Amino acid sequence: MRDSVQVSPASVVKKEAWVSERHPWWQGAIFLTLIVLLYGSILVGLAGQWHRDRNFQHGPFVPAFSLFVLWQNRRELREVESAPSWTGLLMIALALGILVLGVLGAELFLSRASLLLLIAGLIILFRGWPFFRAVLFPWAVLFLMIPIPQIILQNVTFPLQILASKLATGLLREIGVPVLREGNVISIAAMKLEVVAACSGIRSLLSMVTLAVIYGYLMERRNWVRVTLVCAAVPIAVVANSFRIVGTGLMGQYWGPDKAEGFFHSFSGWLIFVVSLFMLFALHSAMARIWMAAPVTVSASPMAERRLSQEKGRQNTGMLRFLLAAGLMLMTVIGIWRRSESEVVPLRTPLSSFPRDLRGWSGQDYSLDQDTLDILGPGEFLTRQYDAPRASEEPTDLFIAYYPSQRAAETPHSPDHCLPGSGWNPSLRQVVQLPGTNGTFPANLYVISKAGERAVVLYWFQAHGRMVASGYWAKYYLAVDSVRLNRSDGALVRLMTLVAPNETVDAAKGRLLQFAAQVVPLLDQYIPR
Repeated sequence: MRDSVQVSPASVVKKEAWVSERHPWWQGAIFLTLIVLLYGSILVGLAGQWHRDRNFQHGPFVPAFSLFVLWQNRRELREVESAPSWTGLLMIALALGILVLGVLGAELFLSRASLLLLIAGLIILFRGWPFFRAVLFPWAVLFLMIPIPQIILQNVTFPLQILASKLATGLLREIGVPVLREGNVISIAAMKLEVVAACSGIRSLLSMVTLAVIYGYLMERRNWVRVTLVCAAVPIAVVANSFRIVGTGLMGQYWGPDKAEGFFHSFSGWLIFVVSLFMLFALHSAMARIWMAAPVTVSASPMAERRLSQEKGRQNTGMLRFLLAAGLMLMTVIGIWRRSESEVVPLRTPLSSFPRDLRGWSGQDYSLDQDTLDILGPGEFLTRQYDAPRASEEPTDLFIAYYPSQRAAETPHSPDHCLPGSGWNPSLRQVVQLPGTNGTFPANLYVISKAGERAVVLYWFQAHGRMVASGYWAKYYLAVDSVRLNRSDGALVRLMTLVAPNETVDAAKGRLLQFAAQVVPLLDQYIPR
């Protein structure tokens, strides 16, 4: 006689509910295929930047850590009640819109960040807000793997260069080393130390913040301590990087410049990073001794969230959600592909044919080194020095960088960041109005100095008959014109002249403005309207 097996109605209902929440495997495969079509090239470019850019070599560890957190809390996540929400569809539409703007407007950060917004939208659409709140931390951590936009990174890098230079100069003087600082250039008896972007501390700062997040999550349960550790990573990285510059200066002063610029300079970066980790660990240990952690009485993971949802009258709309989400993604794939294939690249006159004689100004071309060309990217460049009509006056340098397409994120590099990175220290910044073909337009005018020399710089961004001074407005108009005109070409125009020893800054400004008056009317045939 066989034993009868009793199955409770509650277990049957629970099993049926679990089965109803599962989605067919082919839906997941279709979503994965669409994501690859939308973001395949973007993710390949991101991985390439992790490999090339030392500022973001911590990138691969971020998704690995996020997956670890999800795996660690897998049991608690199974307990989270599924409550699909149609607001996820709005999030998906927003993410795809940002992707289009990022791709057509040549802004990699928007394109990459839109993937995370798309993931959030899919989670909310199919699992609901309770589940998204449960995975909020590992989802938010993923933003640390996306490089900061270049226009923002450059604005952060230069102040860090100056801060690191000042701290290192002060420390060297305290040690007894004679030192002179001009902007980001530190001069000692044996050598000159130029605190370039790579030595600004931004690399160690970004990596330290990422590691502070990981360390705080693994080693600490109190959120306020975690936040404190992340905030402390900023001054720790800056101070540690200043020690690195001091060490390089001492090595050059007492051992030799070749030793300072060789192995030690590269090895010291890793050494200072290890020192930074010990400083972070020491801070956490001190905080743990002063503020003892209270005993944990709740055994559940902080990620777990259990909510009772209103199941009464809920219909199974999983297929409709899938069709709408997949349809939006497919239309975006087709739209981006069609716009990319049909981008308008207007005909124009090559920059090399720009007139060499401009009413008394006589020009002579010069070439850029390969390192500079690699930084500038695939564009067309005019680098020419014009002698002034009077031999007693300093010549004027004309630089034009034109990019036929900026959708691969190859955009002009602003002198606002390149000049300080070359050791020039801005002493005056202002926006002036220049006469153009359709009225006046704004341009940046800087007075800069380096090693006893002074110069005046005038530059602006130009595209489609529009001239602007702000790099942010140039990015905005690039995105708008990419959608409106299906064009992403654009240029940077920069004029520069030295201030002679017996000359005033105002006289140099006047000479530069007179030269600009000769250049501006000619630009339309080389930079299409």
